[in-house]
Amino acid sequence: MASPGLHPGKPNPLHQALSTAYWNGLRLLTYASGNNLVILSHPGILHQTIYLDRDGGAVDIEENTGKIAIVSGPKVLIFAPSNDRGALLRWTQKWTVHLDLDDGVPNGVSWGTEEEIFISGKTISLWGIFKDGPHRLWSKKLAIPAMIAAFSFDAYLAATVGKNDRLVKVWRRFSYDTSNVDFDFSYLAHPRAVTGLRWRRPFSRSQSMENILYTICADGILRIWAPTDSVESSYMQMWASLDLFDVIPRSTSLDLRYSFIIDNKDFTRATESAVRNAKGDDLSKEKMKKLIEIASRNPDVCLVFDQLGRMAAIGIENIGSRVRKAFSLFDIFYDDTPMKNFPRDCEQITFLGFGASTPEEPDFALIMHDFHGAIRHYVSNFSQLLSTADEDCRLILRHIWTGHYKSVQSLVRTADGRALLSSSNHAENIVWVPRKRFGTIMLDPTSIIMAPDKVQRAVILESGKYIVTMQSQDLVLWDCHGSRARRVAADPIGSLSRKTILNLFLLPEFGLSSGVAHVVAVFSDQQGVVWEVKAGNDGVSNGVANGMKNGLANGHGTKSQKSSITKISLFQFPVPNGDTLVNVLSVDPVGWNAVLTGSMDAYARDVISSISDNGMVRSWTARMAPDNSAIHWLQTAKVSTGIKSLQLAKGSSMKKMAIVDFDSTRLTIWDIGEEHLEYEESFTEFSAIKDLDWTCTPDSQSILAVGFHDKVRLYCQLRFDYTKELPAWASFREIDMRQYTPRNVGDSIWLDDGTLVIGSGNQLFTHDKRMDTSIAIKALHLDTHKLPLHSIFDIVSVLNGPLPLYHPQLIAQAIFYGKADPVRKILVNLLKELKFGVPTDNNIADVTSTLGIDIDEFTQPQLSNNIPVYSARSRSEKYSKLFSSAYDVEEDYSTFNEKVATSLNEYLTQISLPYLTSHQQISLVAMIEGMGQVEEHRRSLDENGIRYLLSFRLFVLHKESMLQMPYRDHNWAFHSQSQEILLDLVSKSYNNRMTWQQARESGIFVWLKSSDSVKQQFESIARIIYTDSEPRNPVDCTLFYLALKKKQVLLGLWRMASWHKEQQLMLKFLANNFAEPRWKTAALKNAFVLLSKQRYEYAAAFFLLGGSLKDAVNVCVRNMNDIQLAMAITRVYEDGTDGPVFKDLLENEVLPFAYRTGDRWLASWAFFNLKRQDLALKCVFSSFENEINLQDLDISMESKLFLVEDPVLVVLYQQLREQLGKNLKTVDITPQVEAQFVLHIAKLYDRMGCDILALDLTKNWKFVDKLVENSGGQVVDSIFDMMK
Repeated sequence: MASPGLHPGKPNPLHQALSTAYWNGLRLLTYASGNNLVILSHPGILHQTIYLDRDGGAVDIEENTGKIAIVSGPKVLIFAPSNDRGALLRWTQKWTVHLDLDDGVPNGVSWGTEEEIFISGKTISLWGIFKDGPHRLWSKKLAIPAMIAAFSFDAYLAATVGKNDRLVKVWRRFSYDTSNVDFDFSYLAHPRAVTGLRWRRPFSRSQSMENILYTICADGILRIWAPTDSVESSYMQMWASLDLFDVIPRSTSLDLRYSFIIDNKDFTRATESAVRNAKGDDLSKEKMKKLIEIASRNPDVCLVFDQLGRMAAIGIENIGSRVRKAFSLFDIFYDDTPMKNFPRDCEQITFLGFGASTPEEPDFALIMHDFHGAIRHYVSNFSQLLSTADEDCRLILRHIWTGHYKSVQSLVRTADGRALLSSSNHAENIVWVPRKRFGTIMLDPTSIIMAPDKVQRAVILESGKYIVTMQSQDLVLWDCHGSRARRVAADPIGSLSRKTILNLFLLPEFGLSSGVAHVVAVFSDQQGVVWEVKAGNDGVSNGVANGMKNGLANGHGTKSQKSSITKISLFQFPVPNGDTLVNVLSVDPVGWNAVLTGSMDAYARDVISSISDNGMVRSWTARMAPDNSAIHWLQTAKVSTGIKSLQLAKGSSMKKMAIVDFDSTRLTIWDIGEEHLEYEESFTEFSAIKDLDWTCTPDSQSILAVGFHDKVRLYCQLRFDYTKELPAWASFREIDMRQYTPRNVGDSIWLDDGTLVIGSGNQLFTHDKRMDTSIAIKALHLDTHKLPLHSIFDIVSVLNGPLPLYHPQLIAQAIFYGKADPVRKILVNLLKELKFGVPTDNNIADVTSTLGIDIDEFTQPQLSNNIPVYSARSRSEKYSKLFSSAYDVEEDYSTFNEKVATSLNEYLTQISLPYLTSHQQISLVAMIEGMGQVEEHRRSLDENGIRYLLSFRLFVLHKESMLQMPYRDHNWAFHSQSQEILLDLVSKSYNNRMTWQQARESGIFVWLKSSDSVKQQFESIARIIYTDSEPRNPVDCTLFYLALKKKQVLLGLWRMASWHKEQQLMLKFLANNFAEPRWKTAALKNAFVLLSKQRYEYAAAFFLLGGSLKDAVNVCVRNMNDIQLAMAITRVYEDGTDGPVFKDLLENEVLPFAYRTGDRWLASWAFFNLKRQDLALKCVFSSFENEINLQDLDISMESKLFLVEDPVLVVLYQQLREQLGKNLKTVDITPQVEAQFVLHIAKLYDRMGCDILALDLTKNWKFVDKLVENSGGQVVDSIFDMMK
């Protein structure tokens, strides 16, 4: 799994803010960043971030036990490692050292023995860390607080020095007895202020050797101090000194020098590692020879740097030898070429270094902490580092650790994702530029904006060269060319500061002069302001003004221009009357190549989305007037979400919108352009959503990052599936931030090329597009995909895009669409390739996605009288060819029949097809089996009958996952001319004993047109209900017989029910004449009593007995939730579909239900039965809300789902249009409306992965002649002509 780019926080600018140690097989590095303790392990793995209640100070690791001590306010916190190892290794707080108020905040902490710690500040003290807690062993008040302190490794000596102090105090311990601890001290005088000190590291704490102290002061001289046996008061004396300005000559009078001592311990380890890893070429051998010569002198090595990054190394002999020898220096190398990535012009840099402790580590590592706010981790081939020859890379930068001091609150990026602004809650704002480093995407800080107060909103100009921020009183322009941003222009916002700002955004424009942009603000009162921003070259250090980039402006002028911000326009945001604006959101520009045109139309890139209090979401594009006097707005899309209270929302330029409800627990994803809901998911209150961000693949497939408190989950769009009604989005990756930090996710944002930046606490994490795809492959069932899957883009691409021709979804849609010959050829070619192909080692068939079929064969128009063959009548012959019975496996592979289906399924049960999940392959087998079963009836059914029968067979095979067939399939049968045959086939499927449940599943009382057939089937069901119960209970079939008006039959059944306790009462009651008002009233009273007892079906029967068909229908619809039962009893009772109650049922129940659920198939069927064929056609492609009673109608989310936009509606549209014939003029269909409908269907096919059907539709669609005549009287041939 690829590790994220790590920006664990800016190190605090303290001398002892970081520490390293080799403990228990791990190289640990820990440092204080703001109020966090960051624990890293080599090579740059973040083990843990520990939150502190105060800013962290000095830190030190005890190398034998792994305990970490850190100063936090007037306390020292001690953390101990857990017993777990590896990824589970965690440090927990075990002890707290509480200092007296007079002691102040310590500046230094240093371990002595495993149980002793030296703390320095206003007071220096030695503490024992025992099992019963910390105990003060000794303390001493200082006249000058110690700024730098260090305890020798044998815990015998301690050195301290104050700020700007030239006297180092060396404290000598008298006794190791913890009950009697005392120190005396002596001074080590320096000519100028001491800036650093450290003790020489022995090979081990137990090693008996002299304590050597290194000090460096402002004069640039390194001094080496050693113990003396003199009786003088000072028991340390200067043994040697090294003038660092002699090592690297001065270049200016303000030169700086930095030094680091590689102790002999680390030198030896690094040398041993270099020998172990030595290469055999001549150049490497020569370098190793030089290194061995240096090692033979057993030196310590002093590395010297200047402020430019020039580097030198000096060997120091005879330090710490048992026999005191003369001090000796020797040159190793001087490199006049400045190091790359060296921290330039830093007044203070502290160093840590170490040789390899394991064979896996590099020979030598150097850590630089510059007080500008970064830690640099370098590694080196040791023979190359100390080579006397010129070397390009003596030290190789492996990591840069930086970030914020305080928690990141917001992230803002440029439109192209190539620059980023992060803002903390303490007015600290950093401009970052992403760069490829260390095998991942890292962020380089280019400038810091220290604003006087918190930045409320910000926009980025010129890839981070300029930033515009809105603060409490001003709109400010910052020049960010240098490491510290400069305020170069401002505009007081005055009264605007009292308004609630909804958004501040940069207007993408075309053709502006160099260095000019427009920034727009929208406020809660629906008022807005436009500022003209001129980014001048007066503050650019190189004197060159860069032209605006990333879609801001074009031009290359170098004329001097002063930076300015000018308010040029006020405007009223154009929301419709009655709408109250609650939010204005910047649109995430995704899939945008930064090329803009001057046009302003629905195809222009959206810049913002607005949300009204009624849940209406609108997307907008905008342009400035040519004279800059006003801003013009254009609404490009809208959708009514019905969500009136929201917590969070974010839109993308792909017209996707993610919305989180007020409770932050419900996520919905919308397509604004197509006006439908694509996805909905609810979370628990413990998984509240905090952030939303969009990006897309190079193929424009959308990806959404959803941020929670402690994780970020990535969602991607999926192909639409109208057959299985599967979700249109899926989660494919989860980034758990708890493994890195206990802090909550503050914000996240996408950068260029699929890089996700997550701000958590004061840390930033960059996750590039690479990922461990194994979990996603398993979860999303992508095991059979041949393509390499290494990144989020790879995963999303295989979940979208064109399907292989043998995919069950494409097969099903092609059948519904009417592509008979291509489907036949697909299956026959698939059998050929399976029969003669050789599977892979994983038992995956070696077949191509196209099966050798040319696209032109699939999209070849099949014409009849110059009209595509889509209708039921004209396509029946083509379907006959699909199910031809003449097939000989050994002789002919050109015809599909039942034997082909059987043979093909035998192969598919033994071998996997590439690009199909196991479930999809099962669906393909079921589809082929269903087609084989349909084959024998091909000659007796029309095309719609074939469609219904195939759907029915598939329903029977997948019955466990479906409650009933959808109204789409009922429509096929309804418009079929083969209803009697279909009825016979359906009945036989149920062994001619169809129950009501089975009748409802198959929808026979929806699609049967013959009243006689309806009555016969209804009476047959009544008999089956009665005979299937034991004992036979007439109550069960009462509703059916009374709907048939066969009371006498029901009386006969009651006479046989001698066992029933209600027999006598019912016989007596049914014997009455219910034509009389008295008995009608009695029947109705009994119906209401039964309703109160929740015996709904029996109550409906008594309503029928009382002559109230409408009340019976209401019980079926509202109490039994069975609208098909209501249809059936009404059709039977009124002897057809022309009765008033049936008409009322359609108008007041079925059509509102269809509108509420978005079921256009049901609506079309209802209008057709109401003898409104014009509306039956119109509702297929447009809203029918004006044609129905919407009073008090509660619109459900179901009506907004993408599933209501079934692309097969285009087939129903074609058939209804053909049936209307000359009456088509009664429907207000213009060529443009029809073209938009066809394009809409083509987009659905494209989203389904059925691109080939979308191509066929747009290529071969023909408009009705009378509708497509333009003003010149010419006929439009295709949809492409229409869109010109």
